[in-house]
Amino acid sequence: MVRIDFAALSPRTKLAAGVGVAAVLAIAATLAMPGEVTWSDARATTRLTPPHLAVDRAVLADDRLTVAGAAYVPGADMVAHGVIKSSQEAVIASRMTALITALPLEAGQSFARGQMLASFDCSQMRAQLAAAEAAASASRKTYDTNVELDQYKAIGTNEVAVAKANLGKASAEAQAIRAGTGQCSIAAPFGGMVVERIAHPHDVAAPGAPLMKIQGSGDLEVELIVPSAWLTWLKPGTPFTFGLDETGGSVSGSIVRLGAAVDPVSKTMRVTGRIGVVGTVLPGMSGTAHFQQGGTVGRAA
Repeated sequence: MVRIDFAALSPRTKLAAGVGVAAVLAIAATLAMPGEVTWSDARATTRLTPPHLAVDRAVLADDRLTVAGAAYVPGADMVAHGVIKSSQEAVIASRMTALITALPLEAGQSFARGQMLASFDCSQMRAQLAAAEAAASASRKTYDTNVELDQYKAIGTNEVAVAKANLGKASAEAQAIRAGTGQCSIAAPFGGMVVERIAHPHDVAAPGAPLMKIQGSGDLEVELIVPSAWLTWLKPGTPFTFGLDETGGSVSGSIVRLGAAVDPVSKTMRVTGRIGVVGTVLPGMSGTAHFQQGGTVGRAA
């Protein structure tokens, strides 16, 4: 074994030795890094790939797929979380101040379209309507009499015009009260189920105050939060399977609407899908939608 006394070497020799050691270390680092070698007639050329960019060549083949910045194999299962909701929902409220006489349905009970959901005490309003209709009738008789007298020139033209105006005013007041009596009961706008009953019989309802929340019994929808990069392949009609957290079951569905805007911070958007009801599926349940992207995803550049 040969020992070299570096202390005895000249400065120029020490510099040359240092350069040689640095070259050896650089070659070792190159061999440790993944890369690809291309051959020509004269020589081989290595193109280095930094370690954090090294990936499986089977994934980075020409037919690779890229979504949200990640590479995916065709047919990969892509997931998004969501919540089931009814396609028809409403909050029933009173349009006047009145005593609630009946709220026949409790939470969880079903109803048909047109069925009464609430009724109010409108006895005072009906009395006001009777008085307004009587005043309108009297105004009409006065107007008719003045018109007949005018034919014989026994009354002034101005008196006929005033009688006609009074008749219009009385009729309008009666019509306004009559329209109000139409709010003495509330009919169901669609068939469905009561989600929550907020008010109770014998409460005094205020205009705009909610009485109950209802939902339709028709198709159910699921609202999903997905990466905005999915817009390259996600579109109305795209099928998915929705797994329910509460029951462990799953239902099939398809996308019906895409969101109108993308959240610039999270880079996500809301999409809506329609699902078929199999077993127990209720609004408010949550779960995960699974998409088999297949060949529908755009190719990476």
